[in-house]
Amino acid sequence: MSKNRVPPADPYADREAKKYDNPIPSRELILELLDRQPGPCTHPEVADLLELTSEEDVEALRRRLIAMARDGQLISNRRGAYARVDLMDLVRARVQGHRDGYGFAIPAEGGDDIYLHNRQMRKVFDGDEVLVRL
Repeated sequence: MSKNRVPPADPYADREAKKYDNPIPSRELILELLDRQPGPCTHPEVADLLELTSEEDVEALRRRLIAMARDGQLISNRRGAYARVDLMDLVRARVQGHRDGYGFAIPAEGGDDIYLHNRQMRKVFDGDEVLVRL
């Protein structure tokens, strides 16, 4: 990171300070920061952009990124980089399996079901909530 670049101010810093003994940047700030990047960012890259240096802060950020991915705000790609789910061409859906091995991803927002062939169904269970790239 350039020495003359300052991390963005967190408008939710007071809220985070009330909730945590060792507050770190809010989810909102992390999402805003990822919006401004040209592509997905790894955990160390996000820590660098936020100028987090202490081991405790970096670990807290790692846990926050994992929680944001678990909650469907972020997705982690194969190289472990995070990006906003809503900015990617992904559809949140529920899996419905068929006894013959294939299934469907039923979009949460409505619309046409997405066919899942046998190989895809080997990686999911009936009822799973998934993100599907069209």
